[in-house]
Amino acid sequence: MADRDGCERGVAPEVRSERRGPRLAAAVRVAVAVALSAPASARAQGPTEDFAAAFGRAFDGVAACGVLRDVAAGAQPAVSDLQACGERLPPCAAFEVAANVVAIDRGIVPDADTPVRRELQGDDPEQKSAERGVNLRDAFRKPEPWVYEELARRIGPEAYGKALAALRYGNADASASPVERMWLGESPDGLRISPVEQVDFLARLKRGELPTSAESQARAVEIIPFERIPEGLFAWKSGECGPAGGDRVAWAIGWVDRGGRSTIYSAVEKGAEVTGADALGRMRAVLNELSLTPPPPKR
Repeated sequence: MADRDGCERGVAPEVRSERRGPRLAAAVRVAVAVALSAPASARAQGPTEDFAAAFGRAFDGVAACGVLRDVAAGAQPAVSDLQACGERLPPCAAFEVAANVVAIDRGIVPDADTPVRRELQGDDPEQKSAERGVNLRDAFRKPEPWVYEELARRIGPEAYGKALAALRYGNADASASPVERMWLGESPDGLRISPVEQVDFLARLKRGELPTSAESQARAVEIIPFERIPEGLFAWKSGECGPAGGDRVAWAIGWVDRGGRSTIYSAVEKGAEVTGADALGRMRAVLNELSLTPPPPKR
């Protein structure tokens, strides 16, 4: 059964990088440590120097981690917690950003507006949209998770794994069976990514520096929903996965373009009742406190 943010309700165990060996897990920790060892002036610009404190206030009482960085190449991230932000977790619906890049680059769909179709499977009312088809733009925003399952089926685990490795997207593990659910954390193997890796991926996407076609990157950015704010925009993708009442994971990722500056953010929550909407709301509060987004209008 799909949750409201487009993830299936499956098991989301707390998995780091053990499957690929201790050296990979150590590499993730070292990367975060190097980022944090940079001087504050290099690590964050302006108000983001206060990021950890603001994040702690907004996410008080929640097991969470957040990362903030400028989009510029070489910018170092501000990280709320070293250990938590180095942990790789199932990306849930946040993975759909990378999925759009891969699908368009490989020609599985030519653009964001061509409908994806598959044969109706049983009497599940959620599948009725499969008969008429749904394009990537609508699948990403409504959401329609079956579209991304169908894309994964067409791409296949071997090709998907190679594509994700080229993107440097987390552990790039597409070996979970079935491949259509590899990002939902339903098995010990499968796709995992850390919050630090999320912002690095998004920054490279925003700069157009992924090893894919310019068209695939431009369309993937265009698909992401955004809100107009004074002097710019606030873009986001959120989602959660995991069993009801069990160990769930919730993500909020995106960026703020404002005043000539582009700031990438990533936040993840863990717990029995976490939701993508909650993670997004709390992260928005952090950005408001740091004056990266304007506060909501008073009612």
